[in-house]
Amino acid sequence: MKGFIMINVEPGTEKAVHDCLQGIKGIREVVPVYGERDFIAIAEVESISDLNRAVLSVREINGVTYTQTILGMELKF
Repeated sequence: MKGFIMINVEPGTEKAVHDCLQGIKGIREVVPVYGERDFIAIAEVESISDLNRAVLSVREINGVTYTQTILGMELKF
């Protein structure tokens, strides 16, 4: 399953947060973005519990001020 974690950070903490995000189990990619959010972290995990652990780890990073998580869905055509 994929989760997309949108993240806001305090100004000046971008590099430190980015480095920490890359070390979290389950996070496969960290993308800096323009707009309302500062980063989107893409998680690929086996279960909701694994995603929950990743999100909680993100929230513990100094400088992170906001997260919003969106679950990817599988479409069967």
